[in-house]
Amino acid sequence: MTKVLVPVKILEGESVTPGLFDLLSTVDVVVLGYYEVPDQTPAEQAKLQFEERAQAKLDELREGFADAGGDAETRLAFTGAAEQTISRVTIEENCDAIVHPGVAQDVDRLLVPFIGKANVDTVAGFVAALVGERDITVSALGLDEGVSREEIRRALDDAGLDTAELTMQPASTGDALATIADVAVEYDLLVMGEPESSLSEWVFGDLEDRVARESLGPVVVVRARD
Repeated sequence: MTKVLVPVKILEGESVTPGLFDLLSTVDVVVLGYYEVPDQTPAEQAKLQFEERAQAKLDELREGFADAGGDAETRLAFTGAAEQTISRVTIEENCDAIVHPGVAQDVDRLLVPFIGKANVDTVAGFVAALVGERDITVSALGLDEGVSREEIRRALDDAGLDTAELTMQPASTGDALATIADVAVEYDLLVMGEPESSLSEWVFGDLEDRVARESLGPVVVVRARD
């Protein structure tokens, strides 16, 4: 079964919106509630102070997934290194993707940009498992010469996504991240493969900063598999 990690800043007001509860009902979910401990504050001290409140919020999220017909496990972490903790838990739980929650009241339109050397078969298979038999529009976007139209089209068709629309955007037209941000405003959620740079850099760095300004919904980053 496909499994995703949903990291949530559990004590900072971050949560999961209704559309994401519904969308993730087709996959196994691990919700990682984390609190990034301030410098010079022992993690154990923060845990003693906040664990009960954080766990209560995690329980609410687990119930939200159950109400949507899904299944979610929960983990709680008090850490001084959030990105490393998220990466570690992703590996420990053998998750196929990390979900940056964003805001999604409904998910009817899904954008799948392909950039660089991301594994098109892995991404297409993940999207197919995520969408299932639901009436969700899937649009693919090829962003540079790292992957061809033929490769993307074959991967989509092999995964059963033969109705997905495919648009190619040559690298020469400019910044790929800017293109994603421009196109993504028309969609409810974005799914992309892990690029050659680090996963945490894309989830927490340039991609989030650039597209958040355009009110982008959730971002799902599919892990590369050896």
